[in-house]
Amino acid sequence: MKGNPVFSKQKRDFEKTCRRRILAGKMIFLAGALAVLAALLYERAAPLSHTAGKGTAEFYLVTGAALMAASLVKIGRTRRYLLNPELGKGKWLEENDERNRLIGLRCWAFSGYALFLLLYAGILISGFMNMTVARVLMAVTVVFALLLGIFRVVISRNM
Repeated sequence: MKGNPVFSKQKRDFEKTCRRRILAGKMIFLAGALAVLAALLYERAAPLSHTAGKGTAEFYLVTGAALMAASLVKIGRTRRYLLNPELGKGKWLEENDERNRLIGLRCWAFSGYALFLLLYAGILISGFMNMTVARVLMAVTVVFALLLGIFRVVISRNM
């Protein structure tokens, strides 16, 4: 994994990156379609008087439709970069600009720290209201901290 362009200042192969983004968009579209299917199956299986899951089908339907729409937009934009060399070159320059990459890395770092602090505050506050919510937030915080440590080790080995 040495020389991986994600973890270094090395320039990335833009066409390969676009093809990966299109594949990711297709996978997201599939996830949205599965959510829509789950909504339709839930609606069919749930009795009409069932109130415990009220809104469940609508939640999955809207979430799935939004994922499908967003993925189609992303796939379309990415294909435009592949088909039009002028647009592709401009996007490549934008993505490989050192200043833009540094801004992106700092945004991820600050948003990660902010999320960690918000999770911690959520644990402190939710403990007074509902211990189940506090335990779920605690589990999410632990997983987040573990991922942070794992990625730190992986990235430090690759740089």
